[in-house]
Amino acid sequence: MGARRDAGSGAGAGGTAASAAYPAHWEADIALSDGSAAHLRPILPSDADALQRFHTAQSEHSRYLRFFAPMPELSPRDLTRFTVVDHRDRVALIVLIGEDIVAVGRFDRLEGTAEAEVAFNVADSQQGKGLGSVLLEHLAAAARERGVATFVADVLPQNSRMINVFTDAGFDVRRTYDDGVVVVEFSIDPTERFRAVIAEREHRAEARAMERMLHPASIAVLGVSSHRDSMGGRILRHIEQAGYDGELHVVARDALELQGHSTHSRIADVPGPVDLAVIALARAEDCIAAVEECGRAGVRAVLLPTEAFAETAGAAAAGGRGAPALGAAERPSLQRRLVSAARREGVRVLGPGSLGFLRTGEHALNASLVPHLPRAGGVALAGQSGALSAMLLGGVESRGIGVHEFVSVGNRADVSLNDTLQHWQDDEDVRVIALSLESMGNPRKFTRIARRITRERPLVVLRPPGTTTAAPPGHDVRSSQLPRRALDQVLLSAGVVPTLSVDQLTDVVDALDRQGVPPGDRVGLLANTAALGESLRGAADAAGLRVVRDERRALLSTDPRFVERAFTSLAALGEVDVVVLAVLDALGEDLSASLARMARTARGADVRLVVCVVTDLDRFESLERATRGSDEMPPLHPTPVLAVRAAAGMLAARRGAVGGDEPASREGIDREAARRIGQTEISAPGAPGAAPRALDQERTGALLEAYGLHLLPSRTVSDADDAVRAASEIGYPVALKSTDPVLSHRSDLGGVRLDIPDAVQLRHAFAAMRRDLAFSSADLAVQAMAAPGIPVVVRSVEDPSLGPVLAFSLAGDATDLLDDVAYAIPPLDDESVRRLIDGPATSVKLRGHLGLPAADRARLEDLVIRVGLMAEDLPELHSLVLHPVVVGRGGCTIIGARAEVAQAPNRTDSLRRTLSGPASA
Repeated sequence: MGARRDAGSGAGAGGTAASAAYPAHWEADIALSDGSAAHLRPILPSDADALQRFHTAQSEHSRYLRFFAPMPELSPRDLTRFTVVDHRDRVALIVLIGEDIVAVGRFDRLEGTAEAEVAFNVADSQQGKGLGSVLLEHLAAAARERGVATFVADVLPQNSRMINVFTDAGFDVRRTYDDGVVVVEFSIDPTERFRAVIAEREHRAEARAMERMLHPASIAVLGVSSHRDSMGGRILRHIEQAGYDGELHVVARDALELQGHSTHSRIADVPGPVDLAVIALARAEDCIAAVEECGRAGVRAVLLPTEAFAETAGAAAAGGRGAPALGAAERPSLQRRLVSAARREGVRVLGPGSLGFLRTGEHALNASLVPHLPRAGGVALAGQSGALSAMLLGGVESRGIGVHEFVSVGNRADVSLNDTLQHWQDDEDVRVIALSLESMGNPRKFTRIARRITRERPLVVLRPPGTTTAAPPGHDVRSSQLPRRALDQVLLSAGVVPTLSVDQLTDVVDALDRQGVPPGDRVGLLANTAALGESLRGAADAAGLRVVRDERRALLSTDPRFVERAFTSLAALGEVDVVVLAVLDALGEDLSASLARMARTARGADVRLVVCVVTDLDRFESLERATRGSDEMPPLHPTPVLAVRAAAGMLAARRGAVGGDEPASREGIDREAARRIGQTEISAPGAPGAAPRALDQERTGALLEAYGLHLLPSRTVSDADDAVRAASEIGYPVALKSTDPVLSHRSDLGGVRLDIPDAVQLRHAFAAMRRDLAFSSADLAVQAMAAPGIPVVVRSVEDPSLGPVLAFSLAGDATDLLDDVAYAIPPLDDESVRRLIDGPATSVKLRGHLGLPAADRARLEDLVIRVGLMAEDLPELHSLVLHPVVVGRGGCTIIGARAEVAQAPNRTDSLRRTLSGPASA
């Protein structure tokens, strides 16, 4: 693709003082469509030699398509022009594998316009791996940040591959034919199709990477020693015992044979390709060197069980999985070096600190520290730390739950739980997915993938109890500034089933795996004693179940057929979707056969059955053994509370994700005007670097106006005369308030005087407030009066971990003291907005309370949607607080607004595909 226009005169080929600083936040690791990885970054003058090597290695045909001329090599002037850029009007990005450039992309702004000419070139050896489309996404993101709105390109007609990159990207592309070339032009504003294309390409690339890692045709194990219990030796033994049917190699320098295998001294000496390398070395430095060696040998997936990178030494000393203790600062540094080395060589890493992975079924594989395979089944299981991963496996094994695949991602330095979800999304053998979630590097991406998953199958998540969002040792992730329950609410909106313990997770997974998701939410309760029925009803009410039938007329008898008949009559009526059955065992016949018959009846009636049996220990253990041994049996529990908890989990899986695929949109939004306001403030003289900078009221009002929102007029005044003049301009009645953030909405603290009818009363109010608020130096302000209504607060914040987050609450002390706040991640659709507004317990006031009329929900929903769009569109909007917004019967009024802007962060889930990594995902 050629550059035939006179583009990029902005800063000149050599750059000027106007050049922007090196944009480090544009650097990213990327996944290629074949499952491998590469590194993308802005070009530097020092890349000239590598760029020349890249150019000369291209075929003559490729060079002609790019430059419309043979051009066997780049002249010194061309090299300078291509490598010395200003990162503003002239931007170039390169993709590296190892030390080699494998792709180049650039845009040059057309002078005095918001258009730029785009061009890129991909190495012949790397064609077909999606590099062109990834480069286009990253170039478009950088261009939007620099105020470019449109890309143009001239492409030779025979360059169909390049034309397809543009047309398949999801932009609205216009093509014309002019002077022997195809002129391509398109707005780089992201469309819904563009977002969908990115998500689908990301899914394919990450799923393929996991497929290569978890289904290797050949494995090499590094770190096997003559000690039988060495980490590498155990993994090698487990691979063999599981009956692995691929090629298996051992790499060791100090032995010719280990555990019956001839060894190779280096990974490069292994004959044939190696799909997976298990690096079971104790020292972190040795692991990094081994990863680099594997990359150079063509290995594209590595399993790292060692905990030497980021865990404490205690675990290492106890179990031999780690190395001598490292300093707290040194451990993350080593882990980042590991990821950097892996990405540089195009390698994906599972770990460090991974327990490994296993797969049951026809092509079983146990590349883990788990001594044996669990029972085969339809549950996909994933954990992070080795400890919790082992607990998950132990829990499902104790319940007899069949496992399809298990993955422990360890410290998730590279491969994360997001990758496992991408892999399992299209696996038809997976009926239920269960995860242990100790930290989240990219919550937005997780919830985005979870929404897709939960439309097809249940996703059960264990979030260990806690009050903070702090990550465990070794999990190098961005910290969130929001309370833990903000993330919990976000997860719920994605349709996941939350659990707080391994026992609860296994109970819910067992019920879903045996019977599937209920068809509805109608619950029937059945007990054979009144006391047991009362206990069952109390547990159901506490869990919030919708009980439509409560039967306690089954007889307590040694003959279980009485209970069977009562259950059959309840299930056959078609009035219930789930039955929770509580049986007090009269110690008569064995109940196993009776439970199996009721389970068959439930399946025929499309009813889900959960059973509690109260009996002695021996009989209950006998029932448990029968249940574990047969998928035909219903889930079994010893108490009504546990049975109801499992039923509640099944019903939670039925609810699914909140909202659909398409976020709401609104007319009358001027995004460019809003961006200019933020950028003007950020780049103003004296702006405090990366620190947030508050907008004044005039600019805050203009920012809101750009999104169709209107701030009630107000004026800061210095004395009583100034106040009277302001009131005359605004119009009586007016409010007089303090500009102190603590006092500005607190009439109970003397910070607000309302409904002032004239100048005389205004002067009295001004004098009284100055006297009463002598402890505050804040100015006073005169503001127009709003129609009466219910005061609410709408906030947005740019969180380092979650990105833009909306918060909604009613105004007042109760909200602040009880933290009665609802959270959501924009952009929002109509259903998500309604759920957000209904989230706080106090929001019942908006629906009409104690006989009062309902507030104008439609106008409030529109306001929240617009704030969400603003937060999503403007990463430089550090925070926005609308406090209060008064919601009346016929509209809502923004009384107060505060906005802060800052340098745009590098969002974890932006409109450009990137791989997760330490402190970034």
